[in-house]
Amino acid sequence: MARTMDGPQPAQVGFITMAFGADKYFAQAETLARSLRRHMPGYAIAIVTDRADAGPLFDITVPMDPVDIAGTVLKTDLYRYSPFAETLFIDSDCVVARDFTPQLQQIRAHDFTPVVGRYLSRGDQDLWIRDVGAAIEKVGGTKFPKFNGGVYFWRKSPFAQEVFRRAIAIRARADELGILDFDRSGPGEETLIGLALSQMHVIDLYDDGGMLMRTPLNSTGPVHLDVIGGACRFIKEGEEVTPAICHFCGEWIDHPAYLIAQHELLRGQRLPEHRRLRTRLAYRSARFAQRIRSKIRRTWLKTTKMERTAAEKMPIA
Repeated sequence: MARTMDGPQPAQVGFITMAFGADKYFAQAETLARSLRRHMPGYAIAIVTDRADAGPLFDITVPMDPVDIAGTVLKTDLYRYSPFAETLFIDSDCVVARDFTPQLQQIRAHDFTPVVGRYLSRGDQDLWIRDVGAAIEKVGGTKFPKFNGGVYFWRKSPFAQEVFRRAIAIRARADELGILDFDRSGPGEETLIGLALSQMHVIDLYDDGGMLMRTPLNSTGPVHLDVIGGACRFIKEGEEVTPAICHFCGEWIDHPAYLIAQHELLRGQRLPEHRRLRTRLAYRSARFAQRIRSKIRRTWLKTTKMERTAAEKMPIA
């Protein structure tokens, strides 16, 4: 039975994730935990959840506050939820493919950091901010770190606490700063934390060189993931990356690479090749059917619009 924490009782370094609401999200967290147990044994795993007991895969269950609308913005509360002195947060829709001890040692050089490969300035575009330059100017910041929120590392410290505090404060200024909603709960935590770091003039953040965490979003070609053998690689933005943690965000959670890994981690062994092939074919069939439905809908909308326009132009008798 997992131990429930009533308050922070810091250990040295531990992993934490969040899962709440529908069962599918908790199943993803269990997959993540199995992959951590396989490739990073010996570290405590905590889960922030709305379940009374998360089960034996997790060492620590951290009860989360009740929420009206779930969303990624809840990750701005992670600092106070973590029971560890040093925390590596990993999103529940991630899979650990291999040991990442070297990368963990590198990221621990920071008091707080996501994985950052680029910074945005005035004139750059961002999907979730109307005007990057204006937002930076309004918070009195410097360059805006652009990153995927699949992982965050922080040490219990005034600096890390201030990052989270400012991110929460910036959420209240979302309209003023031109921050767009990421989901039903409002802005994404990546934008809030990024602007908090910009406001604090932090530009020395962890760049993993594609070795710790990447998402297949905007990748090309196949995703090679072998959770039993311990390997992951794919082409992202023209370069091969070999992340220890693969973040299957959004619609990527239905990708066969993730589904196969989920089954293999549950079994503790590689799936037979015919099962792997069947999973890939089912995925391709579903994607093809989805594209056909989308095409039919676009055609219907276009036809309806043409018919409506024609009707409007008809003379009134």
